[in-house]
Amino acid sequence: MIVVLMSGVLDSGQNTLVSPEDILEDVQLEAESSWLSIYIQDQKIGYANSVLKPLPQGGYEISEFSLIEGAMMGAQQSMRMWMNINADSALALVSFKGAVDAGAYSTSYEGSVSKRVLSVKITTSGNPVERFFPAPEPIYLSQVVKPLIQSGKFNEGDSLKLAGFDPVSMKMQDMFIVAGEKLKKEIDGEEIPVRKLTTTMEGLSSTLYVDDDGNTVVEYGPMGMVMKQESSEKALIMNDRIGDVDFLSLYSIKPIGSIRDPRSAAIMRYKVSGVSLEQVTSASDRQKIIDDTDGLIEVNIDSEPVQLTDKELTKFTSDAPLIECRDKQIIYAAVLAVAGGQDRLDSLNRLSDWVFKNVKKKMSAGIPSALAVLTTREGDCNEHSTLFVAMARAVGIPAKMQLGVVYQDGSFYYHAWTAAYVDKRWIEYEPTFGLERADAARIALASGDLSNAIELAGAIGQIEIEIIDSVKTR
Repeated sequence: MIVVLMSGVLDSGQNTLVSPEDILEDVQLEAESSWLSIYIQDQKIGYANSVLKPLPQGGYEISEFSLIEGAMMGAQQSMRMWMNINADSALALVSFKGAVDAGAYSTSYEGSVSKRVLSVKITTSGNPVERFFPAPEPIYLSQVVKPLIQSGKFNEGDSLKLAGFDPVSMKMQDMFIVAGEKLKKEIDGEEIPVRKLTTTMEGLSSTLYVDDDGNTVVEYGPMGMVMKQESSEKALIMNDRIGDVDFLSLYSIKPIGSIRDPRSAAIMRYKVSGVSLEQVTSASDRQKIIDDTDGLIEVNIDSEPVQLTDKELTKFTSDAPLIECRDKQIIYAAVLAVAGGQDRLDSLNRLSDWVFKNVKKKMSAGIPSALAVLTTREGDCNEHSTLFVAMARAVGIPAKMQLGVVYQDGSFYYHAWTAAYVDKRWIEYEPTFGLERADAARIALASGDLSNAIELAGAIGQIEIEIIDSVKTR
């Protein structure tokens, strides 16, 4: 994920507070290139290459490219990501361009800083959306962390707090970097002197081990991902067994207990651990805590009433970078889909049915926009949900995505569905499965849109679920 960073300091007790300006004072970075192979459970899924070049006119160019390959329910998937950055002599952002290419769904980004304003443009399906953010301080990209470390001035006990920005979610974020002690770590049977560094953003931590030259030897990231330094020749080698790593199966959750007819579940009770119960209850008004000591929750097909403010109503009926509800094509399709609806509930049922019937079921690893889905008419839960939300908003109905896990074939899988605001309640819909109402055989962990998917990462590999009972079926 692309991250833009603004310099700051971390109030970290005994740690020495530093800034990028302190680290780079009187430092001239040299040209360099590094390669990392990407693994999950000892299976190689991709590689990454980063290049730093000093520019003749001063400043630096930083380029990154990465490839990730795997499968989703047996369907091969490939995602290519690149980023090119122009930075000044202190590595502060001047401009950047990048893209995520995943076949049918590709997204490009570009941004620049001028007169203390960061302008960012995101383009999907040829449809650009531009946003502006105040930049009172110099802005840094996450890609500069490695050059900062290589300067030789980021020492044990030093720390940074950086305010970050993610152009995918269009959110400002904080990032923390702390330098630990020197130690020896065994890498591929060889003991190497390294320094441990910890980076944290949005509650997600990565642990890096860097050598005396500041090169990342190995990095342990969220979701069980491991990146190891390798030669370009070795890093570029990808085997033909892409299907060996099926991401949906890898990150699925095998619960204690089972649900006989999950699509008919109206009220379910679960014992949940590994995530905060506050995260669970804040993600959906259908979910409530029964016993916070034992982690017992109840999921009801019907939600509790909630009064939205005018600001919230505006938010959930407005255009967003991947939800182009003001596009003429989206509006036209939405009007046709809900035509004949007797009331808002009937219109939403017609809309859910339209999306189910008109979007071909196909696994996708991309970052879809509603307009792109309307054009390609194919995808999985992300595509169905994004299009539903945009079309609902296009006809003036507040709508959002629900992100979490759903029970199917004996396991919980990460999934997206939708919610629409009707008669002071969020009613949840399931356009991917062709259901008018989302069943209770699921647990929401976040809500909003695909930019909130980062909130799921902390649960992956941590959440455990025990199915207590089915209180009611429909």
